[in-house]
Amino acid sequence: QMRTNDPIIEQAGNIINRQVVQRVRLVDDLLDISRITKGKLRLTKEKVELRLVANRAAETARPLMDARKHDFSLALPTEPIWVEADPARLEQIIVNLLNNAAKYTDTGGLVRMTVQPEASDAVIRVRDNGVGIAPETLPQIFDLFTQVDGTLSRSYGGLGIGLALVRTLIELQDGRVQAKSGGLGKGSEFTVKLPVVLDTS
Repeated sequence: QMRTNDPIIEQAGNIINRQVVQRVRLVDDLLDISRITKGKLRLTKEKVELRLVANRAAETARPLMDARKHDFSLALPTEPIWVEADPARLEQIIVNLLNNAAKYTDTGGLVRMTVQPEASDAVIRVRDNGVGIAPETLPQIFDLFTQVDGTLSRSYGGLGIGLALVRTLIELQDGRVQAKSGGLGKGSEFTVKLPVVLDTS
């Protein structure tokens, strides 16, 4: 890794690094979609403490949040929440939702993630005050190659793979995901629910 005291060179290096990371993630998502369509994706499920996974995902997403100067917060319960899931895939789901929120929220926006138990579910919510989702787009938001914002005046990059992958990966772990929005310009909220595992022995 190059070391420099020049802030301009350091900033340029950070931008390049983020771009490389995003492209690697895009390629990984494409490979995952390919494995899913061929029935070759394998998950390794185990009892997982959801707060730990959420923390790791938040740290992974934080550089993008910081780069876009978002006010980002994570609220966790005081008690452990156990779920049966593939920890790497669960982290991937949360990171995808956080990156999506960061990307589709204008600079200096708000992104909030909460994790809490509700009845027999563990619930993860990612909420933002970004571009929102048009009512006609909402029913297809988890379909492959659907863009969150269908207008041509904005360009956020990506191929509309992330949310399709989120839905498939969460359903493979007996969970579900839903999206809601007040419409374009009114932000979005994505909710992931997984069954809580009561017996952690």
